[in-house]
Amino acid sequence: MSVRQQAYAALRICYFNGIMPLWRSPLLIGAVFLTPFSFLFFLYVIAPRALFPFGVVGGVLFTALFTGNGMLNDAAYLRLERQLQQVFVASPVRPLAFLIGMALSELAFALPAMVLFLGILLWVHPFSALGLAALVGVVLLTWLMACTLGFFVSTLFQQLREIWPIGTLIFSSLSVLPPVFYPATAIPAPYQWVAFLAPSTFAAQLADRVVGLGGGITTSVPAFNGPLFDLLGLAALTLLLASAATYFSRWRES
Repeated sequence: MSVRQQAYAALRICYFNGIMPLWRSPLLIGAVFLTPFSFLFFLYVIAPRALFPFGVVGGVLFTALFTGNGMLNDAAYLRLERQLQQVFVASPVRPLAFLIGMALSELAFALPAMVLFLGILLWVHPFSALGLAALVGVVLLTWLMACTLGFFVSTLFQQLREIWPIGTLIFSSLSVLPPVFYPATAIPAPYQWVAFLAPSTFAAQLADRVVGLGGGITTSVPAFNGPLFDLLGLAALTLLLASAATYFSRWRES
């Protein structure tokens, strides 16, 4: 299959796994933004107003990160329960086209919630069109990183009952514990380095910086204190996970 045909196959997979289910069950949209909106509501009630914009950015990134959890569950379900992945294995569709199609389907689920949170952010913390474009880029890179991680993890299990606790544990840890809903400077200085063990920290710091919130961790190394470091860190982790998902996933069953 040519590149064009692979791209078409990815779009058809997106339609099958994302757009068609949303068209049939629109209530699924509400389920996507319920959890981040709940976090945002409690932040609005109990946190200082100065922290609320950080929480709104966190809602956007939380939604992007949890596309990885959806990818993990959907990919495992189609492989183990429906045996659909074997159909793609036997077809000319390449693993990368399958991965992109599944990732686009997860984005279709998350897009309405992302637009809602972006609208709230522009309302409570207006920023430039350039900042909005940069934030959209960060969100898309975060989505790609999360989906490649989810797909890779989904290939490591042989039973569906093992999937949901692992997925919830991984993506809740990436979305709630690191400085996603709060500024990284809220972490005590001696322990701030621990935050960089989570790839979501790079995304959160970069997102906060491009919209003008600041709040990034300051280190003794000047090169580590700017948005370029966060961008390189997020891009490198995304590339690493994409490579793992493409070349090391168990695409064919033994």
